[in-house]
Amino acid sequence: MAPTIKDVAEKAGVSPATVSRVFNNKGSIADHTRKKVLEAAKKLKYTPRNYTKNNRKKGENVGIIFSKRISTNLVGDPFYGQVMEGVEESLKKYNYNLFFKTISGIKNEDVYTINSLIKDQDLAGLILTGYEIDKELILDIKNSNIPLVLIDNDLWDENIDCVVTDNISGARKIVNYLIELGHKRIAFFGGPLSHVSLEERYIGYKQALKLAGIEKDDNLIYFCKPFSEIADAFKAAYSFFSNVKTLPSAVFTGNDKIAIGVMKALKELGYRIPQDISIAGFDDIEMAKHTLPSLTTVRIFKKEMGILAGKRLYELINNITPSPIKLVVSVETIIRGSTSKYYN
Repeated sequence: MAPTIKDVAEKAGVSPATVSRVFNNKGSIADHTRKKVLEAAKKLKYTPRNYTKNNRKKGENVGIIFSKRISTNLVGDPFYGQVMEGVEESLKKYNYNLFFKTISGIKNEDVYTINSLIKDQDLAGLILTGYEIDKELILDIKNSNIPLVLIDNDLWDENIDCVVTDNISGARKIVNYLIELGHKRIAFFGGPLSHVSLEERYIGYKQALKLAGIEKDDNLIYFCKPFSEIADAFKAAYSFFSNVKTLPSAVFTGNDKIAIGVMKALKELGYRIPQDISIAGFDDIEMAKHTLPSLTTVRIFKKEMGILAGKRLYELINNITPSPIKLVVSVETIIRGSTSKYYN
């Protein structure tokens, strides 16, 4: 396996950013530090890319990368399929060759794929979709000076361009709606908090309860494992509602797939929706309007996220507004048949 900028950094005892500055002749680097980096690179037989971010060969290929842990079929995925459509729409007028590549979501297995992309001289830029890509691999791409935009993942602390959803506000709005309907015992079913979006929706849920003066009940909070898929949610909800002592009057879920799994479990247990319990989701995937009853949810403008990401990548490739930008896309509450007033 070819050595990476990270390997050189570790051998020289410096950061990857320092190695990048040495090879790109940026910033003030002490002579002894520069010497350590060059010696380490020589020993490892590391070959740096032959261009810098501001003076680089403009490749023709743009890659959209996603993890198999998100979905085994990106095109058919209810969220990322539309995101991908938006990216393609925004970049097609610039005649880039778009390609889609899956990685495993397991760092040790993905290093070779990422290194191969980094060394591709025809690569113009990359769009990484979702949170299931190892942070260190993303930083390796950043340090290689390849134009990079994240979708539905926020590494803003690392100054990486990203397009994200206003998750906190959206969750707060939908939970406020449930409270306005008279609900006070509102359960939360979420997914792994390692997913920034799902964590933010949990934060919005807690904020809405606090603002309404409702004490958070930890007994009404459940995180589905291992992922936030329908099957995971069904198992979790079936167990939860089979053993719960006092039924919550409403459930807010971290995404629509969780909501659909919860609805299925409740129906198998003999509960009526929304007569016995109201359900609200998040994402507004296509399936949400076809459930029985149809699902109240928060609409994410998925295609628009892809369009914005493609546009931002084009700007980075062509050194237009090179300073990092975080784009936050608003959301919309969609009221359907799975929620109703609660009369205490």
